[in-house]
Amino acid sequence: MIYSVPVNAASEVRALAAAGAGELYCGLQEPWWVERYGDHDSASRRQGRANLGSREELAQTARAAQAHGVSLYLALNGMYDEYQLDYLMELARWFEHIGGTGVIARDAGLLLRLKQDDNGLKRVLSLLAVCANAPSVDAYARLGVSRVVFPRFLDAVHIHDILGGCVAGGVEAESMVFFDKCPLVDGYCRHYHGVAYPERSGADAVLAGEPLYTFDTGYRTHACLGKSCSYLEPYPCAACELQRMEDAGVSFAKIGGRGRALEERVRALVFLREAQRLPSDQWRQELYQRTFARSCACYYGTSTQSATSIEPIRVAKDPRRTYVGDVRDPLRLRSSVCALLRDGSPSAGTPAPTGALTVLIGPMPQEELERGRWESTVRMLCDALRASGATDVHLCANDVGTLASLIEVRDQIAASLAGGRSLRLSITAGPLLVQGDRPQEWARFLDPEQNPPRAVYDLEGRPRMLVYRSPCDSLVSTSEGYANVTPPTLLWDHWSRRMRYDARTSYREALAAITGDMVDAEFDDQA
Repeated sequence: MIYSVPVNAASEVRALAAAGAGELYCGLQEPWWVERYGDHDSASRRQGRANLGSREELAQTARAAQAHGVSLYLALNGMYDEYQLDYLMELARWFEHIGGTGVIARDAGLLLRLKQDDNGLKRVLSLLAVCANAPSVDAYARLGVSRVVFPRFLDAVHIHDILGGCVAGGVEAESMVFFDKCPLVDGYCRHYHGVAYPERSGADAVLAGEPLYTFDTGYRTHACLGKSCSYLEPYPCAACELQRMEDAGVSFAKIGGRGRALEERVRALVFLREAQRLPSDQWRQELYQRTFARSCACYYGTSTQSATSIEPIRVAKDPRRTYVGDVRDPLRLRSSVCALLRDGSPSAGTPAPTGALTVLIGPMPQEELERGRWESTVRMLCDALRASGATDVHLCANDVGTLASLIEVRDQIAASLAGGRSLRLSITAGPLLVQGDRPQEWARFLDPEQNPPRAVYDLEGRPRMLVYRSPCDSLVSTSEGYANVTPPTLLWDHWSRRMRYDARTSYREALAAITGDMVDAEFDDQA
């Protein structure tokens, strides 16, 4: 098992290599990016000190990695507009020139441009891509991906099945094993990654400390959008899963924690390497308790968020269109449509849906896409859709594997649904695939009433006072929303126009390349 560990400075490389890191990864947040897009987020989905601050720092880190015989990967794992892709392509060429090993990416447009550029960097697919089945692995492999970081809801058994179902050979597997266990399902996260943990309890909550500036104090902690933080364990661990993962074909174990103190990352790495050598889970749990002075917090198993738990169920603004939520289970699909018909019957006081029906299909688990099971699923899908009486049917897939699989059987579905009546069928991309950062989320940062100062602890455990500051002084609130009072800035232009799906040319071309068809978006980015 090769351990992939975050590095925050060139001076850390020696200690991480000595502790057993097989490879390192980092982010970069240059002034160029901050001046245009603010520092509430970065090119690598982390803020501030979780990134190197300049190319010189990155070059120093690359030289140190080469000197100690470890690989260095650069995280470029956001979703980008064309202007950002131009910058990132130039950065990637420069990173290859200074000796970088590869990039960690999730934007298909970036992957396509790297392939077209014949860039020599290895390409690792970020877990934010939610690659949950073999068709997705095969699709991204066509863009030159040689390794996949699987999402956190997939355990060793599921990963083994996925790797066994892949047509593409030689694709490596990586899983998260420590730190950064988020309750959101990876790629569904569209939100701010914060700089503090919530206040702990009692008297601690009134402690004032050195100001910690942020663009939105309304978020309780990173990525959780104000929800309960009871899930947030400081040391989530997969030590007991390491051997099962290795047996399943996982070669790389990823330690999160970009921005955490060096001693914490070293301690986690040393613990995992020692735990893997122990003969039983009981011994590993005892080692965990001695090392971290707390009871075990498992990364996988029943405490891990399921893939379906936050699949979005969308309600259309168009009254002629009805949406059904996640329906990867065929029986759930039929039940959902029947409930839709029952609840929408005249006796319920609302008309039955005879217009457009959109079925939002989440990332299909591998077992649903196996040949015999998939044929049964498609038949069930057709039966349920015929029963709906809809004149327009839109199958909206939320991952590239399911999207490609549906496109392959589109003619079969269309023929089954037609039945002598006029019916329009389309296969479209869902919000997980088409939405980048949304302006309404970013605009929320601008509301001072939602952002009072509040007591927190920073990542080192020091009491601080979280204080709001505006990310763009040229924007003010008006009766119709947020507007510029100075000439338009690149920041606002980026969110209001450039991140629209139809404007992200490379991304659309990439989806077409990996699914074999031009793909439309079912959900407007700005809706």
